[in-house]
Amino acid sequence: MKGTGNLILHNANVITLDSSAPLASGIVCRDGVIASISEADVQDALRSDDYEVLDCEGRTTLPGFIDAHVHFLAYASSLTAVDCSPNAVSSINELASALRHRSLQTPEGEWVRGAGYDEFRLKEHRHPTRHDLDFLLPDHPVKLGHRSGHGAVLNSRAMALADITIETPEPLGGYIDRDVTTGEPTGLFIDLDDWLDDRLGPQPRGDEITPAARDAAKVFLSKGITSFHDASPCNSLKRWEFFQTLGSGPDPFPRAVMMPGFHHLREFVESGLEFGAGDDRLRVGHCKIILSLTSGMLHPSPRELREMVRETSALGFPVAVHAVEETEVEAAVAAIESASALNLRHRIEHASVCPPSLVARMKTAEIAVVTQPGFIYHSGDRYLEQLSETDTANLYPLRAWLDTGVPVVASSDTPVIPPEPLVGIQAAILRQARTGETVSPDQRISVQQALRLNGSIGNGRVGVIRKGALADFAIPDRDPTHIPPEEIAKIAAWRTVLGGRVV
Repeated sequence: MKGTGNLILHNANVITLDSSAPLASGIVCRDGVIASISEADVQDALRSDDYEVLDCEGRTTLPGFIDAHVHFLAYASSLTAVDCSPNAVSSINELASALRHRSLQTPEGEWVRGAGYDEFRLKEHRHPTRHDLDFLLPDHPVKLGHRSGHGAVLNSRAMALADITIETPEPLGGYIDRDVTTGEPTGLFIDLDDWLDDRLGPQPRGDEITPAARDAAKVFLSKGITSFHDASPCNSLKRWEFFQTLGSGPDPFPRAVMMPGFHHLREFVESGLEFGAGDDRLRVGHCKIILSLTSGMLHPSPRELREMVRETSALGFPVAVHAVEETEVEAAVAAIESASALNLRHRIEHASVCPPSLVARMKTAEIAVVTQPGFIYHSGDRYLEQLSETDTANLYPLRAWLDTGVPVVASSDTPVIPPEPLVGIQAAILRQARTGETVSPDQRISVQQALRLNGSIGNGRVGVIRKGALADFAIPDRDPTHIPPEEIAKIAAWRTVLGGRVV
C-alpha cells in the first residue's frame, strides 16, 4: 500500500453518484479524505510536492463499492477449502474425488473441508450423504459446506467426533436430515453451523483463518470493494477483536461494519460498544437476527421475533432481519412495525420474495432492504424452475422498491456467490440469468440506479464522491455507463483506492 493519503486523481471521468455535485475530471484527496473535486483545485495541487498523482488516462472513477451483506470469515474459510462449487464439480462422485485428492495431502485424522456444493447443479440432484463421503474418505473427518451457507454434510468420522447418533435430539432452529426408514442421520445438517461448531470447534482453526482473511481482503479490493458489512449471526465480541487485528495490520483491509449476532448483543453493550461505535476502519452495525422456515414453521415465532426486535431496539440497536420467503418477510415487517416508534432505521436482509403490499408497508415503516441482484445472474434458471409464477413476479423487486421510495442497497452474500459488484449491477439492469433466461423483466432498473445500489445506508461518508467523504474509489478499466449492459460483468478493476492510497 502506497502513500500517505494525499493523492490527486486527474484525467478522470468522475461519476460522483451525488446529484448535487458538479461534473468533475479530477479529485484532490488529503489525509484520506476528499478535499475537493474542483478542477482549479486539482491544477493547484498538481503544482505541489505534497501529493502522489494518479493519471487515470480518461478512465471512469466511481465511489468504492460497498458490499452490504457478506460473511467475510466464511468466505476466507472457503479459500482454504476444496472447491466443490458447480464450476468445479458436476456430480457427487467428482465431489468426493476432489475431497479424496485433498485427503492424500492431509495427515490421517486431520480435517478435510469442502465448500460451495449445490445439489441443484449436481448430476444426481440431491445432497451428498455421509455414506457418499465415507467410501473415499474413511480416515479423515470431512465437513462439506453448502453454497448457501445454510447446510453442511459430515462424514461418519466427523459425526463420531461430534457425538452425533440416532439418539441425538433435534436442535432448535435447524434440523438433522435422517433416513426415512431407519431414522439414522444422513450426514446433512441444515442451519446448524453454530451447533456443529460447539461440538467440533470452529473450522478452520485460528492459525489458518488469519492468512485466509488477508487473502480474502485482497480479493475484495481487487474487485473495487472498499467497504463491507459482515452479517454473520455468530458475530461476537471475540470476532470484533479479531476484525480489529485484521484492520490494524500492515496490509490494506477494506472498511468493515460488523453486525453483532442477537445472542451476542449484550456482550457488545456491556463492553460499551453501542450501535455506530468504532471508527472509519471498523464500526458496530445493526443487530443480526435469523428468521427461517427451515423446520416448516417460523423460527423464531412471530411473537418471539417481536420481542427480540423490541429488546434490541431498547438497547439502541436497529435490527437486520434475515428473511427470504414471503412468509418470513411479512413476519419481519410486522415485527419491525411493532417497534417503529423507536425511530431506528431497521433493515431486512434478502427480502427475496416481496409482493407490492409488503413493499408499501416497508416504505411506511421506513425499513431499508439489503438484497442480492447477483442471485438473478447465478440462480435465475433455478428460480424459474422452482418458484411459482407469482413468486417469480415478486422476486427481488428492485424497481418496485425504488419507485416506492424504499431504501435499497445491493450485496453479494458471499460466499454464496463471489464478491463481484459488477455482476450484480449487470443483473439489476438486465434481469438475466447466466444461462440466458430473463427473470421478471418489469423490475429492470437503469445503469445509474444500479450503480447507486452499491452505495451506503449510512452517514454519506462512503459510497459517494463529495467533499468530506472518505477517499475510496473503484476505477474500472471500462466505463459501465457507456458499454452494452451485457458487457458490464466482464469489466475488470484497473485501480482501487482506499483512504487516498492506491491499494
